Amino acid sequence: METPSPQDARATLDQLSADEDAVRYPPLPRWFFAAQAVLTACLCLAQLLPRSDARNAMFALAVAAVVLGARYWLFRDQVSGVWPSLRDTLPFLAGILGTAVACLVIEETTGAWWCWIIGAVVVAGIVLGTGRRYRKTYGDAA
Repeated sequence: METPSPQDARATLDQLSADEDAVRYPPLPRWFFAAQAVLTACLCLAQLLPRSDARNAMFALAVAAVVLGARYWLFRDQVSGVWPSLRDTLPFLAGILGTAVACLVIEETTGAWWCWIIGAVVVAGIVLGTGRRYRKTYGDAA
């Protein structure tokens, strides 16, 4: 059996990495990120509802976001249980959760309920910006 050259080994490793990315990060339609941006913004805006209504609205919105993400990304046709790299998603999650925590702290300490409106705009912007970069890197589905 012949030992591959370093160039052949590097080409094979590059191809394996590209194949992994193709499964892990599929092309997603433009509307996917717009829908997720609306859902995450509405999660912030749900804080403006009375407590019991806010809980119910947040639960429904979170379920919708998870189902959408699972259907078109994690458990799509012919693929089951693919998860994005934590290293890739950590800045996104930190931005979304950081915004929500900041809004919560601001509202609790100052009573400025309107900060949730600003938070909704910020998280929607994070989702849309991430979607733009994602589609530029991994392609745009029809």
